[in-house]
Amino acid sequence: MASENTLHKAQLRRERKAAAEQAPPLAWHGWFDGSAHPNPGKMGIGALLLGPNGERVEISLAAGYGDSSEAEYAALAALLQAALQVQPAQLLLHGDSQVVINDVLGVTRRPAKGLETQRAAVHALLAQLPGASLHWVPRHRNGEADRLSQAAIALEGRTGPDSHAAGDGGA
Repeated sequence: MASENTLHKAQLRRERKAAAEQAPPLAWHGWFDGSAHPNPGKMGIGALLLGPNGERVEISLAAGYGDSSEAEYAALAALLQAALQVQPAQLLLHGDSQVVINDVLGVTRRPAKGLETQRAAVHALLAQLPGASLHWVPRHRNGEADRLSQAAIALEGRTGPDSHAAGDGGA
C-alpha cells in the first residue's frame, strides 16, 4: 500500500510539472477521467482540480450505468461544476478521451452520436468559464483522475467519506 501511495504521488508530481511548464503561474489545472466496467457497465468518474496556491479538490463518484464516453463526459461536467465554485480566471482542463475532447471542441466532422445531451451540458458549463481551455493528454499523464474514477467504481454501493466528492476546503 505504501508503494502504491508513492506511485500516486510520483504521478501527481509529473502531471503538475507538465502542467506548470505549459501555463501561467496563476492558472488552475483540472484533470478528468471516466471509466465503465464492463463497457458499457458501472461508471465511475474522477477529477482533480488544482489551484495556483495549493488548493486541491478531488472528485471520485459512482455515476450509474453507461459507456466510457458517457463516463468521460460526466467526469468533465463534474470538474467544470467544481471549477464554477472558485471561478478561476484561467483554467486548463486535461483529459485522455480524444472522443470527448474532439466532440466538445467540434473538431470532428460529425458530433458523437448519442452524446448530444452531455455535450450541450458541458458547453453550457464552459460558457460560464470563459478562461477555460480543453487539452488532450496521453493516458499516462492522467493518472490521478484515472485512479479516482477507478476508486469510484470499486467503492460503488459502499458508504463513507471516500464515496463522495472530497476537497481540502481551500478551494
